[in-house]
Amino acid sequence: MDNPTRPPKGRPDERKKTTSMKFAEFLRKYRIPILVVFGLAILAVLGVAIGTWIQGESLKTSTARLEKLESDYSAYSSETDAAKKADLEKSLLASADDLVKKYPRIFAAHKALAYKAKIEASKKDWAASEKDWLSIVAATPDSYLAPIALQGAAQAAEELGANDRAVADYKKLIDSYSKKSVGIPHAYFALGRLDEEAKDYAAALAAYQKIVSTWPDDDWTKLANDRIIFLKSSGLTK
Repeated sequence: MDNPTRPPKGRPDERKKTTSMKFAEFLRKYRIPILVVFGLAILAVLGVAIGTWIQGESLKTSTARLEKLESDYSAYSSETDAAKKADLEKSLLASADDLVKKYPRIFAAHKALAYKAKIEASKKDWAASEKDWLSIVAATPDSYLAPIALQGAAQAAEELGANDRAVADYKKLIDSYSKKSVGIPHAYFALGRLDEEAKDYAAALAAYQKIVSTWPDDDWTKLANDRIIFLKSSGLTK
């Protein structure tokens, strides 16, 4: 006989909701936020896909334009006719400016700036050349172009008589790119030369001795040795 004091036993599916029912209720209750989150996730995926496609197309287009610029620069460098060279120069500078404007964060733009800076240097427009070289350093400090650009900027600064800026560029080249650039011995020699101009002969001697001790077989070593001999024989240093 059943115990009248105990509630009647029901089947499990009558006494509690199943997991699927709870999930269905949850979906009904929070369907709008869920749809919003789902929609945002789809948009995010689409955004990444579109961004990747755009980036790929930009890289493809900018690379093609850079190759054309490089070809034109080669023709410009070998051109002997003054009028034709002037036309090529005008076209090159315009192409470089357009590349930089349209693709400022892409390597092609930085390389285009390098060609522009070289042309400006060949015309002895040192202020413009220095500015463009330094723009490359700022835009892509970790690329192989950065130490090259620093050397270009230092040369331009020297031509402008801004030896303090040139010294700063050479020192930055040495401090930041000693393991990445083949121009380090030259940078030390340039510092030595600038130190001589400033009559800081002890610093000049140290720069030349650094070349001799670190790069005994470098092309700049003989010149550094010559300067060491001159400084000592002139009684300027011990």
